[in-house]
Amino acid sequence: MKAPTNGSGRPVRSRLRGSAIVTAFLLVAFFAFSIAGAGAATAAEPPVPTKALCKKASYKIGYDVFSGTQPFANLVTKGLMDAAKKLGCVTVIKTIDNLNGPVAVGNVKTMINQKIDGLIDFNVLAPFQPAIAKLIKSAGIPGVAIVGADLPGSPSVGADNYLASVKNGVYLATVTKKRFPGVEPYSVVAAEPAAGPIIMKRYFGAVAGIKQVYPSLSSSHIIQVKSDGTETGTYNNAVSALSKIPSDGVVMMTAVNDEVTHALYKAAGARGLKNYLVNSFGGDPFGLAQVCKDRVHYVGALYLQPEVWGSASIAVILAQINGQPFPKAVGITGEQVTAATPFLKCK
Repeated sequence: MKAPTNGSGRPVRSRLRGSAIVTAFLLVAFFAFSIAGAGAATAAEPPVPTKALCKKASYKIGYDVFSGTQPFANLVTKGLMDAAKKLGCVTVIKTIDNLNGPVAVGNVKTMINQKIDGLIDFNVLAPFQPAIAKLIKSAGIPGVAIVGADLPGSPSVGADNYLASVKNGVYLATVTKKRFPGVEPYSVVAAEPAAGPIIMKRYFGAVAGIKQVYPSLSSSHIIQVKSDGTETGTYNNAVSALSKIPSDGVVMMTAVNDEVTHALYKAAGARGLKNYLVNSFGGDPFGLAQVCKDRVHYVGALYLQPEVWGSASIAVILAQINGQPFPKAVGITGEQVTAATPFLKCK
C-alpha cells in the first residue's frame, strides 16, 4: 500500500518507507531521545529496525496477537513479520489469543518454555496484562506491548491514543459544522472499557476534539456507546443508544477502530437517521473501503499506519535484548485521509 498523501496529492512525510539515509537519521533520532539503560523517553519517530540491531546471529521473539482475522491486527502482524524477514536474524513464534485473556496468558507460558529471547505482546485485554508481565519478569526476558493494553514495566508501541483521537474528533466536527451550520449536533462515540484506560483515551480524545469545535455542546448531546471492540458486539448497543436521537437530528460518529465505527454506521441506517457523518478510526483495508463506498456519510478515516507498529516493535525489543537504549513509548498520531486521498484509489 502506498503512503498517504495530503489534500493536494503531495505525499505526506512517510513513516512506512524511506531511503537508507532517512532510515539512518530516524535511528539516530530514536536513540538520541533515549537515555542509557532502560528507556525513558518517548520516540519522536517510530524506530526503524536495521541489521545493525542483529548483534547475535539469531533471536527468537514471541508474538501474541488478539486476532488472526481482524484487518488492522493483520496489518500490524504483516509489518512485524516483514521486518523480521528483512533482518534475517529474527525468528518469530506467533500465537493468537482470539480476545481470550487466559488463552493469552497460556500462550505466553508456552512461548517462554520455547526459550524466546523477548516477547511482543498484542493482547488488548488490560486485566490480563499484569499476569503476562509477571511471567516475563520471572523468565528474565524483556517485553514490548503493542497497544492494545499496557504491559506493566515494558515499553509500548502503537497509536498516540489521545492525540490521534483528538485529531479524529476535530476533523469530524469541522466537517459536520460546515455541512450543517447553526445546528447543535449529537456526538456518538463508541468506547471499549474492557480494554482498559489506554484505549479509553480514544473515547475521551474524540470527545475532546469534538468539543474544540463545539465548545458549548450540551452533555445530553454526548452519547457513549459501550463496545467490546468488535462490530457484532457493538451493533445492538449502538441501535439502542441512537434511539435517543430524533430522526432528523445531526449526528457525528466515531469509535475505537474501523469495525466498531461501521457498527455505528449500520445502526444509524437501521434507525432511519437522515443526517449522520462518520469518521473511521484506524485505517485498515475494511475501514478505508467504507470511505470509498459511502462518500455521503463517511467523511474519511484517521489512518494510523498499522504496518509501522509491528516493525517498530521489532526495533524496540531487539534494543532491549542487546542492552541498548530504547523509548518508553512509540506513539503514532496518524494522518487524516478522505475519498479524495490518492492512495485510497477510490473510483
